[in-house]
Formats: sequence, C-alpha cells, structure tokens
Amino acid sequence: MTSGARLNPTDEMLVGAERALGSLPDRQVLWRLSRPAAGGGPAGGVAGGSTVGRLGRRPAPARIPGARRAWVPASNAEPPHEDTVPLTDDTAPDWTDAQVRVPLTLDSPALWRLAAAPYGRGTLVSLTVPHFRADGLGILAALGEDGVPSAPPGPAGDLADAVGQLTRAATGSARWAARALADRRELTRLATALRGPAGPPPPASEPRFFTSAVFDLDAAQWEERARAHGGTANSLFVEIAANLVRARVPLDGRDAVHVGIPVSLRRGPADRRANALVVVPLSVPAGGPRHTGLRPTRRATRAVLDGTGEHSATLVPEPLWHLLPARCAGRLKAPGAQATDVVASNFGTLPTAAARFAGVPADGVALRTMNVPGLVPERARLRASLCLVRAGDRLTVTVTAMPDHFGDARALRKLVAEEFAAWGLRSREWWPG
Repeated sequence: MTSGARLNPTDEMLVGAERALGSLPDRQVLWRLSRPAAGGGPAGGVAGGSTVGRLGRRPAPARIPGARRAWVPASNAEPPHEDTVPLTDDTAPDWTDAQVRVPLTLDSPALWRLAAAPYGRGTLVSLTVPHFRADGLGILAALGEDGVPSAPPGPAGDLADAVGQLTRAATGSARWAARALADRRELTRLATALRGPAGPPPPASEPRFFTSAVFDLDAAQWEERARAHGGTANSLFVEIAANLVRARVPLDGRDAVHVGIPVSLRRGPADRRANALVVVPLSVPAGGPRHTGLRPTRRATRAVLDGTGEHSATLVPEPLWHLLPARCAGRLKAPGAQATDVVASNFGTLPTAAARFAGVPADGVALRTMNVPGLVPERARLRASLCLVRAGDRLTVTVTAMPDHFGDARALRKLVAEEFAAWGLRSREWWPG
C-alpha cells in the first residue's frame, strides 16, 4: 500500500504554488441534485469521505533532517454553509464563483469549503478543496473513504524515512547519473533548469479570475464522432482543448500549442496519495482550429503517455530531489500545468460515491480548476483549463479560461458550444443565459 503519509514532490510543489505563482490552485466539485439532500442540507448530508480520510490532514515538518514532511490529522474549522435564497440559471454561476474566491491557504484552519443552495426543485452543492490538499482524483476517492488519516509519525518514523531517503538517493542516483551523463539532451535540460531565469521576473499585473462554462453531452455520440475522425474519446477532448487556444490565444510566433495532459501515478485503489498526478506537455500544431482527422493527435498523445514514468514530477530521482536545497529543488521540478497553454483533465468515469451526494443521485456532477485570486499572466503560460467526467451515458465538460482572451462567461459559452457543434456534437449548457 502507498499510504501517502509523507509529502511527495507534487505535494511540495503545490504547497509552494502561492509563492511561485501569486495564486492558489483550487479544485471544485459541483453536484446538481434533483431534490433536497438528506438531512436538510450540507451540514446533515455530507458523506464521511469529505470530512475524514485524506482530506482531513495538514503538512507538518519532520523532526529529523533528510526526512520528508508528513501529513498529520487535522479538523476542518469551516462549517458547511447553507444558503436559503434559491439560485437561478442567472445567479448560479456567480454563487459557484463565490465559493472559490476566498483563498484556502496552507496556514488556514479551514481545510475545505462545503456549501449548498436551493436550485430548481433540488439543490446545488459545492465542495472546494485546495490543490495542495488533493488533486481531482484524490478528492473523488476521498468521497468514498471511511476512517481517519494515519497517525503522525514520531521521531523513530522520521529517522527511518531519512535513512530510507538517503539510501534510495545514493543507490538510485548513481544509476540515474550514469544514464544522464550519456544523454546530451538530458544534460542540456538539467543545465538549463539549474541556471534559472536569465533575468529578473517581469512586473506582475493583477491576477485574472477565469470565466467558466459547463456543458453536458451524450457519451455515445462523443465516442462515435471520435471514431469517425480516427481518434478516441480522449484525443477528441485534447483536440477540442487545443482548438480553443488556436481560436483565441496569440502564440507569439510559436508553431505549436502545448496541451497539458494530467497522468495519474497511482498504483491502484490502495494508493492513498492525495496528489499523484503529473502534467505532461503535448505539442500539437498551431494555426487555426482543426476539425478533421484525429489520428496525429491520438498517436502523439499515446507517445507522451507511454513516456511518463514514476519520477516525471522531478528532473532528478525523487529521493535525491527531497534532499536538495529548496532553491535547487525548485529549479529541478518538471514544468507542470502552468507551463502549458491549456490543460485537458480527463477524470474518466465517476466513482459511485462521487455520483451522489448525501444519498441523493446527482443529475449532474462537474469538476473545475480555479486559481485564486486569479492567474497572474506574467508568471504562467496557462490560459485555459478543461475538465471532463463521465456519469452513466453523460459526459460533463467544464471550461475555465482567462477573460483577456476568451471574454466573459457568455462569450466563452458561445465559443465552446460552437466548437462542440463543429464536431457534430449536441451540447446542453448547465446555466443557459
């Protein structure tokens, strides 16, 4: 079993995201229920997985040099919130934005934010979790967990971890160094990373809070249209993400769009790591939107996924990375999502526990990624993010995008709906307006 009791490189990088990027990445899950939740609202209807398990913990420093920081049990100080004013299609988007606008920082006693409001004949529920606490798959898994996080390790546990890290760093790094020294491209990549930026960072402008659009689509039709163009459901999703960038984002002469593909490093259901996704970059041709063959994107995606390994979050072996000084370690991390133009996160089929809330089956579940208070353009290339989940015969696609390029929510919804239609896909907006 991989318990996730120690912070891995992805955890550490996300913990430092606010300092590096000027914003905090959050994950938000939305449930659209056709009737009120059991217990009268979120306070009485939250499944155990959203109050315990891997979400109910915080990072604590190690007592022994060389040991990794540990996740220790913690309680959420922010109670569930229930609004009484019914939401409409016009007010629901602003309400969902309000749930993520207040930062959930590392030192805050609030671990996550849960809220609900009447919507139609039922309820709209929002769960916001900072990305350093769990990635999307970690959140979905936590919703079905029982129990509490592992007890904090004592000094003996820290000592054992430090010895293990040193041993693995010594043995694994020797093999890695032998391979790296024989690979000129790898040496160039490492040297470039260690040099760091050529000059001082550019002045930072105001953070941009992304606009959003949420759509439901028929899963069978999506798969049929993908096959008709020589692709898969995932390669169609990747091409749609690339087309949104091609349509709206200036690439300053670049000949490629860089699409971030999140890849899970989990080793099975027993792997309890909160963050175990690495974002690998996929380069697809720039130019205008393309709605023809998907075979090139399918082949390129497969090649990228096949080349993803356990240590893809760092440029050196993880045990060695953990022992490096913070400045050096920061330069030897993989670029990640913020170095891509758009991220296309395909979460696959929802777990059973995530497809309902408080015992009520959801007639819609959406995930989205938001940077709070917003993304600083000078510190990240990212301009849009897409999330896809499947529940039964329905796909839900959420698009968040920088308003500088994609406009307000109405303009973004129009662009995304037109992109779906260009592939012969019928889509239904969550909140038409």
